Amino acid sequence: MTLPARGPRSSLPSSPALPRGLGVGVGLLLAVGTALTGGAPGPGERALYDFAVSRLLPPLPPTADLVLVEVDDRALAALGERWPLSRATWAKAFQALAAYRPNAVVVDVLFDAPESRDALDLGEDVLERLRTSGLTRTPEGASLASDLEARLYARDGDARLTEAFSGLGTVILGSMALTEDAGGLPARGDPLTPVPLDADRLRLGARGLSTNLAPLRLAAWSSGTLNVLLDSDGVIRRYPYAVRVDGRGWPSLALATALRLWPERSESLLRVASTDDGAPLMRLPAPDWLPRVSLADVLAAGPSSVGLDLALRGKTVFVGVTATGLHGQSTLPGQLAVPGVEIHAFAMDNLRTGRVLRSTGPAELLGTVETALVLGLLLWRRRRARSLGAVVGQAALLLAAHAAFVGWLLADPGWVVPLLPAVVGAVLVTLTEAVARTADLQRQSGALKRLFGRFPRNAPASPDGEPEAGPGREASRTAPGEPQP
Repeated sequence: MTLPARGPRSSLPSSPALPRGLGVGVGLLLAVGTALTGGAPGPGERALYDFAVSRLLPPLPPTADLVLVEVDDRALAALGERWPLSRATWAKAFQALAAYRPNAVVVDVLFDAPESRDALDLGEDVLERLRTSGLTRTPEGASLASDLEARLYARDGDARLTEAFSGLGTVILGSMALTEDAGGLPARGDPLTPVPLDADRLRLGARGLSTNLAPLRLAAWSSGTLNVLLDSDGVIRRYPYAVRVDGRGWPSLALATALRLWPERSESLLRVASTDDGAPLMRLPAPDWLPRVSLADVLAAGPSSVGLDLALRGKTVFVGVTATGLHGQSTLPGQLAVPGVEIHAFAMDNLRTGRVLRSTGPAELLGTVETALVLGLLLWRRRRARSLGAVVGQAALLLAAHAAFVGWLLADPGWVVPLLPAVVGAVLVTLTEAVARTADLQRQSGALKRLFGRFPRNAPASPDGEPEAGPGREASRTAPGEPQP
């Protein structure tokens, strides 16, 4: 009796350690890559982060000591001017603000070039000719010269703006960090001074600074950079509290304001500002987080306005443009275009309260270790699972615990750790396990078929109880008419 030939053995081992290890390796590689590229959110995680911070995390509570004075559409219509506003208009606005004695006036506008002086130069030439001609000795000539001098004084917008800054005494101006042009650096004694942060570790670097006019800078209280960090998709998720220029760290508008308002807390403020290499992830405000006052109301109302006095006295006033099409078109997670002045305002609130989100240092280390732990537990639990359904259930349970842990870290201590690396690794390990177990079942089924194929099948019985004749078998009955043996 010959045995049936064995079929070819499958080249896939019953326990594919290599594919399973590759699945774990991919998950760990994604976690390590996220840590090396600056922390979470990593590849493919930005949409998840945006949903979490805009939908799941509670927004910043409304503030009581910050207010926005905005150049909105109504202000431009009331002034009858187009953007940019004249320096004379700005001077009137800051003189009006001075009557309410705010704690600080933070300006998200750059006055880096002087206004045209053609008309002023012509008027000064005419005034000089009047004086040298002797006409000013007559009453008519003296009156004409006095009126011309007053008009020239009122139209010298740069000089009037400098006087308004000096009258306020607490103006904080903005500057721009230039990535393509070398620009210039402030000299000693300038209000824009570097901060004691490790410049080599700062995320944002530039070649130079574009600052305000020298008279305006010297009349200001402080100054900071206006730059923001844009991701490749045009969304702002991190705020740079300092920028690296010429080997030194220069403060942002938010950091410069906080250091001026709370000098006794400078050490803790700088510690928070250095989080995530000077550009931590931000907590987002509610849409109505910042009280607003139109510049048109500030210019139209007198210093005796009770409403404006309640809104502005003793407050930190941010001044910027919010008119349609004039502010930056950058967006926040889950929100439409947001004016830059609002971003600086809630970045300062993040800074003073320490509500920034951390994704580097201990957070990135914890994320890598937690990813390895999830995948290690899955490898251990799949050995104890008796069926493929049990493996899938164990993987789903571990991933649910992983998602809950990542969400808790984000909501409570404010640590952002990667979510997808563990998910990708667990899915790959589960798929590998499914393939391996399916192959094992097929091999076992084939072995059973070969085992039962070794034994001959019993012939089926005829209705009268005698076995039926089959191929290769002689008939058990004799033909009719033949003698029985």
